[in-house]
Amino acid sequence: MKSKLLILSTGLAMFSMFFGSGNLVFPLLVGQMSEGHYLLASLGILLTGVLVPFLGILVMLLFNGDQNSFFARLGKPAVFWFPLIALSLMGPFGVLARCITVAHGAFCLLIPNTALWKFSLVSCALIFFLTIRKNRIVPLLGSVLTPVLLVSLAAIAICGLWNVDLPIANMEGSWDSFKNGILQGYQTMDLLAAFFFSVFVLKHLKQKTTDTALNSLPMFLKSSLIGAGLLSVIYFILVLLGSMYAPVLGNIPPQEMLGFIARQALGPMAAPIVCVAVILACITTAIVLASLFSDFLKQEISRNRLPTAVTLGTTLVIAFCISTLKFSGIMAFIAPILEFTYPALIVMTIASIFHKLWGLKLVRTPIAIAVLFKLLMAI
Repeated sequence: MKSKLLILSTGLAMFSMFFGSGNLVFPLLVGQMSEGHYLLASLGILLTGVLVPFLGILVMLLFNGDQNSFFARLGKPAVFWFPLIALSLMGPFGVLARCITVAHGAFCLLIPNTALWKFSLVSCALIFFLTIRKNRIVPLLGSVLTPVLLVSLAAIAICGLWNVDLPIANMEGSWDSFKNGILQGYQTMDLLAAFFFSVFVLKHLKQKTTDTALNSLPMFLKSSLIGAGLLSVIYFILVLLGSMYAPVLGNIPPQEMLGFIARQALGPMAAPIVCVAVILACITTAIVLASLFSDFLKQEISRNRLPTAVTLGTTLVIAFCISTLKFSGIMAFIAPILEFTYPALIVMTIASIFHKLWGLKLVRTPIAIAVLFKLLMAI
């Protein structure tokens, strides 16, 4: 019984790790752009948005959570530069700023015409206060928000799918829908998150068992079925909702789509509950990301010469400036970077798994081939 509870708790921890604010946006976009090919579109985002991140957890399990050892396979400089670039994209230059814009989109459904810069300024001040104080409200929100969001999504799915007919697929566009699903899965950046957040899952396993990494594989695989299964179901439902409501989502910004569908499916009284849950989820995610980047600035760059207030303030000033680009502006900046680098990261992850399980030594050559192939595809 204890092993079953450990598998269940680990699976739920994996799910919570990847169930963030951005994950509520991109599946809807995939569905909206699928032209009725929601099954192929879902398959695309499940490959890069679910399977690949769980491979990231697996590779960190095989490396016993030693990030430096994993990054060092690219060369000694990568031990510093890889985390810096990755945390920058997940932090103030990317996901952190994006969280603020998604929260703003939900907030505008409650109080329309709220200026983004005002909302962003207040949000950054709130994030600074909650992070610097290490307020206990953050883990409390995290434990409460996941059930609230799940119940909200279930209500939206039941009512939304009941009231709207299944979309009719166009004769053409199936490959484009699949490809778009893959590319939008990149935008979640969950593979990068897996490299850093998986340490919490590994600590959870180590506290409950004395098994080595290889002996923990069966337990990891069973836990992954739970976490990946839940995430896959939610992604598929969101893709389907995006596809079904595509005719009325044409002029709706991506960050407002879930709230808009909630209002259509549940009515004006119930939709605010979903919007508030999304706002709080975004702020909670932003706090974690701000803390990660701030700690890196303090420990690795300033060598603890700068106080936390300075590094955190610097992080949030950057995030504020980037957030004013709006969701579409941030994605225009991030998307080309991820489209170019993500295949190489996937190859690096798979090559490292082969290295640990079957002794494959090559890592730079497969990555170079992946980069070259991507360059040739872009020409």
